Amino acid sequence: MTEQALYRKYAHYYDLIYQWMDYPGESEFIFRVVKRYKKSEGMNLLDVACGTGGHAEYLQNYFNILGLDINPEMLEIARKKVPKMEFIQGDMKKIDLQQRFDTIICLFSAINYHNTLKSLKKTFKRFYDHLKQGGVLIFDLGFCTENWEEGRVFVDAVVEGDLQLARISQSRLYNGVFDANFLFLIKEDDKIDFEIDKHQIGVFSTHDVQKTLENLGFKCLVYGGYQEQSWDEDANERPVFVCFKP
Repeated sequence: MTEQALYRKYAHYYDLIYQWMDYPGESEFIFRVVKRYKKSEGMNLLDVACGTGGHAEYLQNYFNILGLDINPEMLEIARKKVPKMEFIQGDMKKIDLQQRFDTIICLFSAINYHNTLKSLKKTFKRFYDHLKQGGVLIFDLGFCTENWEEGRVFVDAVVEGDLQLARISQSRLYNGVFDANFLFLIKEDDKIDFEIDKHQIGVFSTHDVQKTLENLGFKCLVYGGYQEQSWDEDANERPVFVCFKP
């Protein structure tokens, strides 16, 4: 099964797997830093790789949001969760929306779906072109060379009603790419299913990412884990980039 097909098959399990996510807290952080650093006049926000709308559900209180995701099944869930918001299907590597935004976000490791700095730079350039002067770009690196743990085993488990789900993976890096094979084991309605969910995830150094952004014209701050503190590579927090278009 292809990556895209499998992702569609298990889209309705996404919120269960990631129910530990602090969407309210992260959304409050986003609002605070946008309020602090944004110089453009409007409150239009582009939510790139919006998934099932977890952040949008809270950010809609502050912004006029357009959600974009490559996966139609995820968007179907998002539209039910945030019915007043507009969502469109699209690939962040190809966006050309003919409009500019005051804020662009790309959260929860979505930016890691680039295998090279060259392809990452092209997407950052698209973000830059879609921002107004004085606009703010916010994204995180779920994986970076500073917090990488080779061979680490990840296990997510969910039990809800008659559903039992486990997702297992192990971190292995090949030439800067995490060739992630997530094993899904699912028991539901007394039936057992399993699949391999394949993803290729780029792992870059935070310094290289920041340098790439600055070469495009962004000014950058790097926070630690959606907290009001500078990122510390020894603290095992994900770096959160807050970037401004002068």
